[in-house]
Amino acid sequence: MLEVKVIPKSKENALVGFENNVLKIRITEPPEKGKANDAVIALLAKELSLPKRDVTLISGSTSRKKKFLLPKIVERTVSQWKQERFKQD
Repeated sequence: MLEVKVIPKSKENALVGFENNVLKIRITEPPEKGKANDAVIALLAKELSLPKRDVTLISGSTSRKKKFLLPKIVERTVSQWKQERFKQD
């Protein structure tokens, strides 16, 4: 499971980083009719090299704080991905 905080209507789609084990994501789409959720799923799928169907929103569909279910094999590598993608200086 991956916890995410979404910042909709941003200037660009981007992964900001982790804070308290929650991934902050900026999305250009507005939070209406699932557009922001779809954009988050697309961005996560791209970053994790997964098909979009493997990134499942399990809670927070109308909230900025969301939880996504990922395939078990990916969950094991998320911590490695965090370290590589968001290196601490």
